[in-house]
Amino acid sequence: MPTYGKENFKESNVNYLNKDFTSLKSSLINYAKSYFPNTYRDFNETSPGMMLLEMNAYVGDVLSFYIDQQYREMLLPLAEERRNIITMAKMFGYKVKPIVPAFVDLEFTANVPVSPGDSTKVDYSKAGTFDAGVQVVSSTNSNTIFTTLEPIDFRVSGSGDTETIFDTDDAGLVSNYTLTRTVKAISATEKTISFQVGTPEKFKTIIIPDTNVIDIISCIDSNNNKWYEVDFLAQDKVPIETHYTDDINRDSAYADSEGLEMSSAVPYSLEYIKTTKRFTRETNEDNTTSLVFGNGVLKNGQLVDEGFINTQQLGIVVPGQTQNLNSSISSQLGDFYSTLGETPNNTTLTITYRVGGGINSNVPSGDLSTTPTLNAQNGQSNFTLQSVNNSKPAIGGKDSEDIIEIKEQAKAFFSTQNRCVTKEDYEARVLHLPSKFGNIAKVYVARGGDNQDYSEGLSLSNFNSYNNFVNSSQNVTNQLLNIQQDLLTAQQTGEVSSIVNQILIAFQSGNFYDLAISQYNTNKGIFEQESLGQLSFLSTINIYILGYNNLKQLVGNPNSNIMGLSNNVSPLLKQNIKKYLQNFKIMTDVLTIQDGYIVNFGVFFDVIAEKYANKQQVKLNCIQKIKEYFRIEKMQFNQPIYKSQLEFELMGVEGVRSIGHITISQFKDDFYTDNTNDQSFTRQLFSYSFDTDFEPPSMQQTEDLGYGYKYDFKTALSDDGTIIVPPKLSTPTVFELKNPNENIQGRVR
Repeated sequence: MPTYGKENFKESNVNYLNKDFTSLKSSLINYAKSYFPNTYRDFNETSPGMMLLEMNAYVGDVLSFYIDQQYREMLLPLAEERRNIITMAKMFGYKVKPIVPAFVDLEFTANVPVSPGDSTKVDYSKAGTFDAGVQVVSSTNSNTIFTTLEPIDFRVSGSGDTETIFDTDDAGLVSNYTLTRTVKAISATEKTISFQVGTPEKFKTIIIPDTNVIDIISCIDSNNNKWYEVDFLAQDKVPIETHYTDDINRDSAYADSEGLEMSSAVPYSLEYIKTTKRFTRETNEDNTTSLVFGNGVLKNGQLVDEGFINTQQLGIVVPGQTQNLNSSISSQLGDFYSTLGETPNNTTLTITYRVGGGINSNVPSGDLSTTPTLNAQNGQSNFTLQSVNNSKPAIGGKDSEDIIEIKEQAKAFFSTQNRCVTKEDYEARVLHLPSKFGNIAKVYVARGGDNQDYSEGLSLSNFNSYNNFVNSSQNVTNQLLNIQQDLLTAQQTGEVSSIVNQILIAFQSGNFYDLAISQYNTNKGIFEQESLGQLSFLSTINIYILGYNNLKQLVGNPNSNIMGLSNNVSPLLKQNIKKYLQNFKIMTDVLTIQDGYIVNFGVFFDVIAEKYANKQQVKLNCIQKIKEYFRIEKMQFNQPIYKSQLEFELMGVEGVRSIGHITISQFKDDFYTDNTNDQSFTRQLFSYSFDTDFEPPSMQQTEDLGYGYKYDFKTALSDDGTIIVPPKLSTPTVFELKNPNENIQGRVR
């Protein structure tokens, strides 16, 4: 009788959800009872048949465990093996750190004589610069060494640097100053290792045996070619940082490559070069570090250069070369090999790297006081360091990242994507620019369409107005026609700095100055662009910035260039920002970088003191409270001034009984209308105005003041008199209490 066919089919009684040993064993027993009732009946634990059932249940349990485990290890939140977590972190683009160093601010001091003929100034020509890599040993543990990450430059004065009187002569005149410079240092020392490389090998991997490698300083082959570290091998452009002491085109940190003076120091310039000599750095499972090079070897063994490879060398099928027109074509394969860089061959690689870090590198304040003995490498060769100290403890050092830290860091890195998309992305990225490329104080980002004043800056109508304006000025017509032609040429080439200089000369010549200022306010877009190759009316992202000078005062203001002042953000800083953002911006974004507006002000206050209080001390305490309230770090673009909050802060000063009034002004205390108690500043706290009919002060007076724009604080008050709103302009504005020691006046009754 046949045992097959539909009528003889018996539905299977197999449970596919059983995974553990007990359930698998129970399922096997039920299966045997159902399908082999007459063949096997001895289900005693000691029977040979039960041994076979249990062995099958064991195998099934083990297989189920490994299948589940392998699936768990493919998911970052559930993975537990360090090797798999590191691999997934690489997939997200996050580089795992074998060890984490500590960072600290080191304060170096040196003595510099006074300037000849003026004891109030320092003779910076007698100062020197020490290259990065100065080592400072811990006074409590000689194995803990910190290395500076940037030059110690005593020829540049920054907002965080100090100058104190060091010595005086017999007549009581100052003879020397002690300069203090603060630089970043890392808990690391430098080491060097060499590797012999023979025949070319795709994706050549070199392993540095140290387990505490922080970063790679340099990689140079025996032909003195430099290899550059990149984030990924397809990255063919690498950033090059050039200190002004190594730049033959720059004489100081206050001058750019064309010799133009800048109001604030920009020690480094940023450039990007395209190179095939590159490598990536990876952390291995055992915390050693690997250097992975490219696959730049063709079929014939030749190395790849910077050019593109002929498609025939890769065997790509291109229509027209064959009758098979349906063959797929990949536009990426034409330069597939070249974009991944070269691989070294028949050479010796010398790798310099930093080692150190760990939790023991978190030394307390005052521990790094051993002064290194060395002379300046740049400037005066006999210039030496006098002392070194860390007023704050070193922080951040810890041992290798554990698996939880790697998971969280990888997720955070993946969410950011290293791309600038939103307004906040651009602002954060600009502020992230290292200070060695320029000191950025404030940044504001707006969409190009939100800026109507600048979006029409170079429209056809404005060009026509400019032409009419040129023709109406007979005394400088020929000169301006030449400048106009230069502007049009500069628009195509992107060369702007020299053209701006010519415009300044023309604007300041003869009676043309006042007329030029008026016309400038009508046609701002012509003169304010950093690069005429990127017109503002085409931009999608407008970035407004302000910088700091050496007194930590804001520098900016678009008009300062036209008025011949140095109180503006340096073109080199803008250039550094633009090049820095090229690696993060979306391809369709067009950037313009411009100065923001600054509105300076002063404060008048009138308070009533308690009977028991010392009025002079109360006044000093009130002034100090106002200084703290208006600290420049707290002021942002388009941020209003809350007078009610300032009054609340003054009420908290010891000895203050009540507030008479508080006035924010640029010239006098407008609270008094009868002039019986008229209070005013010695000078008006503005240099130019938003109004096109404004008559600017003299050039000498403007340079002395260095203030921002005129603003009517009286009409800017809200209806209840508690809030001062910022100017409603397309260009953002920052309120600044520029000189608090001079521009805060008060009375205590």
